[in-house]
Order: sequence, then structure tokens, then C-alpha cells
Amino acid sequence: MLKPKFTKNELRVIKKYNSPKKVQGFLDRIPYNFRDTFWSFRKVVKNKTANCFEGALAAASILLEHGYPPLIVCMEARDDIDHNIFVYKKKGKWGSIAISRDKELRGRKPIYRNIRALIMSYYPYYYNSYTDDRNDITLRGFSDPIDLRRFKKDWTTSGRNLKFIEEYLFKIPYKKLFPKRKELYIGTKKAKKNYYYSPE
Repeated sequence: MLKPKFTKNELRVIKKYNSPKKVQGFLDRIPYNFRDTFWSFRKVVKNKTANCFEGALAAASILLEHGYPPLIVCMEARDDIDHNIFVYKKKGKWGSIAISRDKELRGRKPIYRNIRALIMSYYPYYYNSYTDDRNDITLRGFSDPIDLRRFKKDWTTSGRNLKFIEEYLFKIPYKKLFPKRKELYIGTKKAKKNYYYSPE
């Protein structure tokens, strides 16, 4: 990928939010974008809103400048909306950064031994967003981490919708959460409540 040319405002954001926790705080403070768009970091900064796809790419764009690989993971849902997150490793453990309409589907602290364990922390809270039925858990699978540097097109400062990344997400294979047994439901009462960064 070509080295992006950031504006002064974008450089200010990059300098200010120089850690995963700070980037999560940045996303927590902007409203969720309910439009069907696929904006870059530049558009997120300009419009001050983001959906999960845009939040993951914004996190990747910021933290790439601080030495983190630009990795995203897509969670696959049954008859529901998929969820995109930025993932990173710290001291051998995986964490994530995300924006969501539901605070339980935002970022996770770096405490997970592998990607599957990280994704499983979302499972109890991934209920049907169309029916709002908390007993209908829809998360079914996840992708391997995708390094955004694989794309030659500009995904950091482009003013266009990044449909080419969405199209790539439709083509790649996904790992099933429970490949050898029937679907498993983990009750939310048993799940820990301190996985995500609470918005201040």
C-alpha cells in the first residue's frame, strides 16, 4: 500500500489516540453510523460517525501509524448483521477495538489466548438485532485476521466507499464456532462483564 497523505486534522487525531485503549475511547465518543456506507478513516474523521466496518478501519489506520499491524476480523451471523472488529496483540494476548450499537459488542482488553477465545467473548451478547430477542444468539463464525495491507487500493484516506473490502469479506472462508456439535448457547448471566471498555 502507498503511504497515505494525512491532513492536519487527521494527524492530530493520530497523535492524540496513540494506543488501543485511547482509540476505543475515540470510537466510544462518536455516534454510530446507521447508513449502509463503507467509509475510510478520512471520512470517519470528517463526518464524526462510524459503523462497525468504518470503526475497524479507522482503528487500523490510526494504530498502523503507531506500529500495530492493520488487522481486522469479521464475525459471521445467522440471519443477522455481521460485525467487524480491529484486533491486536499485546504480550502474547489478543484484544480488539470496535464500535457498535450495543456496548457489549465493542472492544475487548488484550486478555485472550487466541482469536477464537476473543470471538467467544462476544457470543453471549450477539443476539438477533432485528427481533431484539436476547435468547436468539446469532453468532456462528469468524474470519482469520485480515491484514489490510494486502489491498493495493487506498483504504485509509479514500473519499469513496470501500466496497472492494466488503466484497472480499464475502469471498473468504469463515471458521465455525462449534464445528463438531450442535449450536451452543452461553447464558449472559455467566459471562464476565468487564471485557469491554465502558464509554466514559
